[in-house]
This record gives sequence, C-alpha cells and structure tokens, in this order.
Amino acid sequence: MSSRKITVIRAQSPGREISSLTRILEEDLPELRKHLPEGVHEEVDCDEDTVLFLHSSFFPLDFFKMRDLLPLQETELIPVVAIDPEGQILMQAFGNEESQRLSLETGFAHYFSRSRNQLWKKGDTSGHTQKILRILSPEDCSFLVYQVKQEVAACHEGYYSCFFRERMPGGEWQVLPIPRNFLPETT
Repeated sequence: MSSRKITVIRAQSPGREISSLTRILEEDLPELRKHLPEGVHEEVDCDEDTVLFLHSSFFPLDFFKMRDLLPLQETELIPVVAIDPEGQILMQAFGNEESQRLSLETGFAHYFSRSRNQLWKKGDTSGHTQKILRILSPEDCSFLVYQVKQEVAACHEGYYSCFFRERMPGGEWQVLPIPRNFLPETT
C-alpha cells in the first residue's frame, strides 16, 4: 500500500460549505470511512488525491477574507480549495508564499505544482483561467479558499469541477451531472 498523503475535505450538503480540510495517509482512508455518519456521499477528484465527503451533519466553518499573504516557511505548501461564486467546489491544489503573492497581485489563481516543482497560473496554457473574486481562510489559517470565476473547466479532463464522480458502495464510480465542457486531446 502507498504512503502518499491525500486531502480530505468535509462539506455540508446540500450547500457544499466546507467544514474541514485535513491531510491523511491514503492507507488511513478505510478507517476514516468507518467513522463517518451514515448516508455520507464520497466524491473523488480526477487525480484521486482529494476526497470530498458530503453530509448534512457537517457544520460549516467560518471564513474571513484574506488581504495579506499567509506567512509560510520557504518550502512550506498550503492546501488551496477553489470554489465558484455558488460554492461549487472546483478543485484542490497547493500554494506557497510566491503563488499567494501572484494571486493577490494579478487577480488570477496561481498554485505550486508539486509534481513539476514549479509555480503555475491556472489556465496559462489552456485558457481556463480562474479570476479571483475573494481569498478566504478559516480562523486557524490551515488552508485557503479561492472563490473564483472559472473559465470553461477546472478539470484537465474537461469537467467544470474536478469532483465529477462519486464513489458508490463496493467501490464503483458514478459520474455526476457535472458539465463536461471539452474533451481533452489524446496523443
């Protein structure tokens, strides 16, 4: 079994207001599932490294508007969740101090790619940009939320949201009614 870390987001349904965000080892996910309330829905992002649990009993966090950078250590990364103006959770990525600065200065979402070890502006090559409307954080500053105007699609697979499928009992996938705004090129 792998020992990669995954992001777990809990959100109140039906409004999808975020209630918590934690990072756990992937092998700890089955144990976590055992302690979730009955009737929880589990959505998984396109890269299968972020899980979104939805349930009516999850109490939404209070967020405050960020006007300055969160101070981070030089190599520290912070989870960033992108949502649209209606609260639809679009994606989860990571930021560092430089990506925060660029996001604040330019008004467009910037992230830090762990796989490429570099900064990236969302939509820089595809044109599927995220215009930042607000930057939010919970009181403990453990993660950021970028409320954005998403152009075309957040997901590289063409879906408006990276959370376009639900894990059903038995591990089967069910595609959700998330618009697929383009088909990715295959080469």
